[in-house]
Amino acid sequence: MEFTLIAMENVAFGYRLGTDCTEDILARLASHDASSYLVVADTTVAGLYGHDLTARIDKQVAPAHLLIHKVGEPHKSLSTVEALAHQALEQGIDRRAVVLALGGGVTGNIAGLLAALLFRGVRLVHVPTTVLAMLDSVLSLKQAVNATTGKNMIGTFHAPVEVLADTAMLRTLPAREVRSGMGEVIKNALAIRPSMLDRLGGSLRADAAYDDETLQWIIFESLAAKALVTAADMHERRSGLVLEYGHTTGHAIEHASRGAVAHGAGVAVGMIVAAEVSRRLGHAQTDLVSLHRELVAAAGVHPAVPADADITLVKERIAYDNKRGYLDTRPRHTPMVLLKAPGQVLHTGVLPLVPVPLALLEEVVDETTAPGAGPAAETTAA
Repeated sequence: MEFTLIAMENVAFGYRLGTDCTEDILARLASHDASSYLVVADTTVAGLYGHDLTARIDKQVAPAHLLIHKVGEPHKSLSTVEALAHQALEQGIDRRAVVLALGGGVTGNIAGLLAALLFRGVRLVHVPTTVLAMLDSVLSLKQAVNATTGKNMIGTFHAPVEVLADTAMLRTLPAREVRSGMGEVIKNALAIRPSMLDRLGGSLRADAAYDDETLQWIIFESLAAKALVTAADMHERRSGLVLEYGHTTGHAIEHASRGAVAHGAGVAVGMIVAAEVSRRLGHAQTDLVSLHRELVAAAGVHPAVPADADITLVKERIAYDNKRGYLDTRPRHTPMVLLKAPGQVLHTGVLPLVPVPLALLEEVVDETTAPGAGPAAETTAA
């Protein structure tokens, strides 16, 4: 199947989506007339696709070098970016080089920041290999790595020149990562595009087994949702902040689990927390909380803060959420994206944020925690 170019209003780069499109990927890469390609992948994706794709680019398009980083959030750091930058420069690259991010959101951010820093900015192409990357992270101009105090604290903005998404690459994806992607899909439906909800509710699968047609619909709808709120806010500082729904607690869960909880699974539980907070503040009804729980469970994610996360650390990380500073909040409050109903986001002025007492948020987190979570909880891959 050939790539389909998906038109997105006010998005400065092309997004092409298809299935079994390796030859089309090579043709698109050739169109950029790069002096060389730096293919960035983690150790898993390098084995599945990286070595082969790099060899084909090197043979058919331009000199190509594979840069490999370790798997997971703990390695999404400045030290990883620095090590890859030194490798790239040792290969003798120049300003006409293109960084190709081959992988999920972690690789996309590492490669994106690398592209932004090399020669103060070289071109970036995304070839996403996870559901989450295809429908979410590759559309963001935000390229960031983690700090000891939280996720995505160190970074900048750098736009890709193109996204080339092939759903065939999702066939090797573990169920855990597919479920993670569905967490973001549910977010898009609840917060931005409630017209998705009926079909999505009937399409979600706890076993994470989706056909290519369903995946393409899910990706297209999610791209439309994200484009809607970022068309006039590509830096996601105003209307685009709605994309942070579920992320206040979600990021904290992910960080506190040291990567054992996938991003989208953390966000899924974070949305349940946000819905309950909204209910307790008198903004939402009980049926909104129930809808969140039903959708999250249907996607195969347990609707509670998992035992993989140190609950004490989760509550500590919440206070360092990256939306701090957008609102002039009182002490012991944090800004959150909250809903009144599907597609109805609460605002403070023009911003889709509401100040929430940390004591209330911590109380809801405690009550949404699975048995066994606590300090020094054992971490296992979900």
